[in-house]
Amino acid sequence: MLTKGGYMILKKQTKLGLSGLAILLAGLANPAAAHVSYIDLSSTVMSPGGVNGGSFSNYGWAEGTTTTLGDSHSLAGGDFFKFHLDQASNVTIVYSDPTNTGLLNPAFSLYNGLFADEAHDDTTVDPLNPSHLVLSPTPHAEKTTSPIDNGVTTDYLAHVSVFRDTANITFKGQFDALHSWSMANNSGDWSVAEYVTHVGPTGGNSVALNNYLLQAGDYTIAAAGGTAFNALTNVTGLAGTVAFSASPVPVPASIWFFGSAILGFIANRKQRQA
Repeated sequence: MLTKGGYMILKKQTKLGLSGLAILLAGLANPAAAHVSYIDLSSTVMSPGGVNGGSFSNYGWAEGTTTTLGDSHSLAGGDFFKFHLDQASNVTIVYSDPTNTGLLNPAFSLYNGLFADEAHDDTTVDPLNPSHLVLSPTPHAEKTTSPIDNGVTTDYLAHVSVFRDTANITFKGQFDALHSWSMANNSGDWSVAEYVTHVGPTGGNSVALNNYLLQAGDYTIAAAGGTAFNALTNVTGLAGTVAFSASPVPVPASIWFFGSAILGFIANRKQRQA
């Protein structure tokens, strides 16, 4: 029924050519950024019963709703959750604070597709994100703008931003909680995760997406706290768990009957022709 997720249903994914590799080599002069990884909720070994957890900030998801977007590493220390569906299924996802501290204020977004292994914010080889990283005082604190990128004109990397105006806005990262967004890795693999829906925040200790119909494929969950960032009140290291379950949707009997009728019609027609 459920198997370990693979890289499928990516709306846009490619391996950049020689020009992309040249850009990559130039980017390697900067210190390496932390890379995101996946926790597989479909794996019975990694996530028994479809349950797993992590350490979250109370603001990581909320930052993805702002005009400056969010640093993906503020979600769960750089972890996303994923699951795979072999067929159309009704899916339930519950994200909660198991300690009931009231500090997490959980929220999550669901996307169709997966990011490539070792993808991270601010890579210079992502053609949808032409601006580059500010390394001081800390990585991912903010990003400089591409001076001529206005959403239409290509920048100095010969890229133009499709999702964001880097000429006029300084972004904290690429995480977008409410829309599709992209990331790439240092090998030049990049992809777009297509936004499906989101749940929360509600100010409570748990949020859920119940019996939501999804088609077969691979899906990404980005989860963290939904409290607006405040340097005086932000909290990290909060425990959270994500629980996933799926019930396959049976093919309606009428579809099978219709299919049988068509096959019978074809068989009779062949007999008459013979």
